[in-house]
Amino acid sequence: MLNKEQHEFLNSLLSRARARRSASTRTRTTTTWTSEDLRSGPGPDERDPATLSGLIDRLVVNKGWDLKVATGRIHSQWANVVGPEVADHVVIEAFSFDPSGQSGVLVVRADSTAWATQIRLMLSTIQERLDEEVGTGRITEIIVNGPVAPSWKHGLRSVQGRGPRDTYG
Repeated sequence: MLNKEQHEFLNSLLSRARARRSASTRTRTTTTWTSEDLRSGPGPDERDPATLSGLIDRLVVNKGWDLKVATGRIHSQWANVVGPEVADHVVIEAFSFDPSGQSGVLVVRADSTAWATQIRLMLSTIQERLDEEVGTGRITEIIVNGPVAPSWKHGLRSVQGRGPRDTYG
């Protein structure tokens, strides 16, 4: 078994490889520098100071935190992903990562069985929107749960039986 530091190191290697693969799709030109070219000019240069956002993005990718940051973004922008009306009735309950830490399962809870059914019908659309936000294949499954009914089993002498039926939802 890998300890936590080894697991983080492997995640950072995987994230760096992904970043390199996406960066390699861009074409790079190689030029030979002369003494005239080493002077600063009006255009951008690799010696220019880096932006803070660029440094933070690189840190997140190097540490393998990109999926965790993306899930935080989904939590904060849930109303934009599914729409404000749906967000009023369906909330994110949990996001569980798989052992590799590169993908996971999203669990949502609806406040009625009608909304749970509606979300199940919209799963393909929601999956597409989440793939745009997080990346394709990062969310492997979306589990939709209905409302939770209170327990009717109180006291020592509760009677066996089916209890209330579809009262809540």
